[in-house]
This record gives sequence, C-alpha cells and structure tokens, in this order.
Amino acid sequence: MTNLREQVEADLSFTLEGDWGLPVILQAPDGTTYDKSANDPTADLMGQILYDTIEENPETGQQILVHKPVVTLRLSSLTRVPVAGEIWSVTIPSAPSLTAVTETYLLDHPSEDGRSIGFIRLYLMKAEQRRKH
Repeated sequence: MTNLREQVEADLSFTLEGDWGLPVILQAPDGTTYDKSANDPTADLMGQILYDTIEENPETGQQILVHKPVVTLRLSSLTRVPVAGEIWSVTIPSAPSLTAVTETYLLDHPSEDGRSIGFIRLYLMKAEQRRKH
C-alpha cells in the first residue's frame, strides 16, 4: 500500500508539470539560474501559472481582479527552494502558451510551501511594483 502523501507528491508530476504545466525560470539572489527539473535534468522546470489574482480594493473594499501571477512548483523539482527574505526573479510566459514571450517578475512576499504535500506557491509582481520597506 502506498502512503497517500507520497502518491500526491508523485501525482504533482502530472497536475503541475504535465499538460497544464508551463516553463518557469528561477534566478536566485546569487545569480544562479534554475531552469531544469531536479527530478529530470534534461527536462525544463515546469509549473502551474495562474495569471490573475483577486484582491480587495483598499478604497472601496470591493474585490477586483489584478494581473499578479502565482506560480506553483513541485518541491522535488527544485534544486534550491526560495526562502523568506530572499529576492528571486521568476521568468514565465506572458500568456498561457509554450510559445508566448516571457516576462520577468520578483517574488512579492514569502512563498507558501506545503512541504507535507510537496509544492510551493510563489506570488509574483513586476519589478517596478516592488514594495519599499
């Protein structure tokens, strides 16, 4: 009998990296680029990309749809995992197509990772949107 968590992690190769997957390129703060899967170094790093996010308008309190992509990656496919406080750049297709031109974003805030279920969620923003601390 297979452990359910192990089965879910294995299924991420289909749900995140399969037919719905899009290429993702990560660049660490030290300049190292990660564009291949740690599970298969001949395969591109692939993930699920949601291009729009619902946020609350601070002036009206209404929900609005904004273009702030969220990338979900399989943890076992990452050679290095972004940690809170690090500034990474993330390059993704500008539209949900393998042939779309790419755009580069920065991590918006600390990532959500489900180490118990094997994925990490990266919230992105354009470089000019970066918050000043």
